[in-house]
Amino acid sequence: MDAAADPWKIVDALAEWAERTPWCDWVELAGSLGRGAGDLVSDVDAGLGVVLHGATYDERRDAALAAAREYAVVADELIQHLGSPEKPADHLVLQYADGRQLSLVVMPADSRPGLAPGSRPVFDRSGHLAEPFTPSALTSTSQQRREWAFLGWWALADTAKHAGRGRVWRAVESLHEARTCVWQLYAAELDVDYPGFGAVSVENADLPAPPGLAGTVPAAVEPAAIIVAARALGDVLDPLAAPHAVAGVRAEALRRLAAG
Repeated sequence: MDAAADPWKIVDALAEWAERTPWCDWVELAGSLGRGAGDLVSDVDAGLGVVLHGATYDERRDAALAAAREYAVVADELIQHLGSPEKPADHLVLQYADGRQLSLVVMPADSRPGLAPGSRPVFDRSGHLAEPFTPSALTSTSQQRREWAFLGWWALADTAKHAGRGRVWRAVESLHEARTCVWQLYAAELDVDYPGFGAVSVENADLPAPPGLAGTVPAAVEPAAIIVAARALGDVLDPLAAPHAVAGVRAEALRRLAAG
């Protein structure tokens, strides 16, 4: 990417627009830039809090999108509708022609009680972001960890099933699902923020991968290689899942993997 295409210039443009727009209350920067770990290929992950002042939420969202189209030449865009009619939110995703990317979540200003860990305020008209808050995704519950353990073994059982049928791409997908659960359990064990993001959160914390994980990538897209990788992943999953009372689904996964 051209060094002139600095993602911080998008951040500055967003903050300057918000500051001169009376109904913009705050702009929050998250992701690698928010953590101070960004580079020239970082996308801009941001949140925008808006006040309606007699307008509709859709009008505010559309105005925010129109402004974002002016920060640089737009190559493509997408709107993902989040929230609900009672608590609206939209994800505005813009791909700029120079390679930069903006991921902007627009919501009513009072939808957020404060600033989440790992984020920084870049504009805060009313002091809304002065107070910290802890989102539920910051940590995991014992119920979530058991779910990851259960689904990890379930996915390994599916891996063996699909490999045995010769459905190699379904087997690879199931293997990947199991590996995702391993990352989530590992992130929770390391007590990193946002363990549900698994590998993303572990690598953001500059921590190593789970021991043995490299051996869980199939050497070839064929049943025998997938089974070998799945057995290796079972070895990685086993100690992570052990505290979470999933003996039944574990036993079935191991039986299928042994038979494969």
